[in-house]
Amino acid sequence: MVNNSRAQVEKVAGILAECFIDDPFFDFVFGEIPNKLNAYNGFFELFIADAMERGKCAIAPEEQGACVWYPAGVEIFNDRFEQILVEVVALVSRFAGEKSGKRYENLIQKMGGLEPTETHCEVFFIGLKPPARGKGIGKSLLQTALDCADTKRVGCYLVSSNPRNISFYKRHNFQELGAIELSATYSMTGMWRDFAN
Repeated sequence: MVNNSRAQVEKVAGILAECFIDDPFFDFVFGEIPNKLNAYNGFFELFIADAMERGKCAIAPEEQGACVWYPAGVEIFNDRFEQILVEVVALVSRFAGEKSGKRYENLIQKMGGLEPTETHCEVFFIGLKPPARGKGIGKSLLQTALDCADTKRVGCYLVSSNPRNISFYKRHNFQELGAIELSATYSMTGMWRDFAN
């Protein structure tokens, strides 16, 4: 776990920016832009600052990846979080243009409409840098959130932004809730895991 300081926010954001550099979510939101890492860093920093106060952040050994999640009982989408989303729309618009900002705004609305209403833990971001993938590191990052859900006897929810990751989540007993269609060529997948006895 990491503590909440500006340096730690920047560290986790930087790690996740590298992890998601080849993720189709960011291609969909930002398109092809110069200075991708700067844009992705700014995107993650807005979320990480909140997660460090109200949620949990874990960093893999040697900063090979990170996981950001919220425990059961945290009202993720409160007024403050809504303000963060407004800031993210502005950031996307600044880096990639107003059309991209609107595309992200539409994405948020679709995702929000599918958010589970029952109490649950939620994995917001989990990522590994390309060289760290397929080595069991993702499992160790995810396990803390799953253990919390099992202890509290609640489900765990996440949205997979990349089809290649769905099999990983299924190995950890997540099931597909359905596609979140964002365009004719890109969709994300809502996934749910019941707590284990």
